[in-house]
Amino acid sequence: MLLNLREYHRPIETDETDDGLLLALELLSRPNIRTVPLAGGDSLLGSNDPTIEAVVDLQGLGLDWLDTDLNASALQAGAMVTRARLAQLDKGYHIPLGIIAAGARRWSGNVQRNRATLGGALATAASNDPLVVALLACDTFVAFHTGTSLEWLPIVEFLILRNTVLARLALIAEINVPLPPEATTDYALADVARTPADAPIVVAAAALAIAEGRCTQARLALGGVASDPIRLPEAEALLEGQALTADRIAAAAARARELVTPAGDFRGSAEYRKAMAGVLVDRALRQAWERIV
Repeated sequence: MLLNLREYHRPIETDETDDGLLLALELLSRPNIRTVPLAGGDSLLGSNDPTIEAVVDLQGLGLDWLDTDLNASALQAGAMVTRARLAQLDKGYHIPLGIIAAGARRWSGNVQRNRATLGGALATAASNDPLVVALLACDTFVAFHTGTSLEWLPIVEFLILRNTVLARLALIAEINVPLPPEATTDYALADVARTPADAPIVVAAAALAIAEGRCTQARLALGGVASDPIRLPEAEALLEGQALTADRIAAAAARARELVTPAGDFRGSAEYRKAMAGVLVDRALRQAWERIV
């Protein structure tokens, strides 16, 4: 609950103008009253932040669209699409969308998923969020409005620059996920949690592309082992250009374990998280590899 909230605004976007978007950015830029965007409210309302005095509801800005054209070369989705809608992407759609659906579904309960948004997930970038980890493995691009232009960043760069970007009074607008040929690429998500209903303690995502018996591209992402979800290019490099074997996958998983230096908490010690990083990378890689071959 936001106990010091004094103002609520809901700008409306029309097809003819960008007035709603510009008004939202103008409200957010006011120096004398701390104003923040309200998407689904899942994280914001639970923060109990006493410094927030005004919110700008983004529901009227037309950002809740989702393009699931099976013939398209990319998945495109607006920032206000809910996790619940993303969780349905594996119902007959392209293979990469299955890992995004799994990531969206593997977070909280139905009520929260119907409220929580894609943009909120990216803005918060919770360390153990399986949706963000899945998007990392899929080479996602993130777009954000600045008021004068729509700018794009690869999600790896966006996560690094996230606080700087959002401090510039930018609003996350949409994502673009390239969809490679299904026959040669597969994806997998693996996690560990206290119970199936809990958020993951550690989560790993893997993407593998294979041609003529060799791995042409590998993507590995981890959550729950750093302050933000991360990619592991050094472990990926052990796979790319190589014929995949169980030993090579084990070596990549061992390297992933070496690369992380997690902090511990009541849900899992640093040693446990480090060990699980290797186990889950191995599991996700094997699942993706076995489905391709």
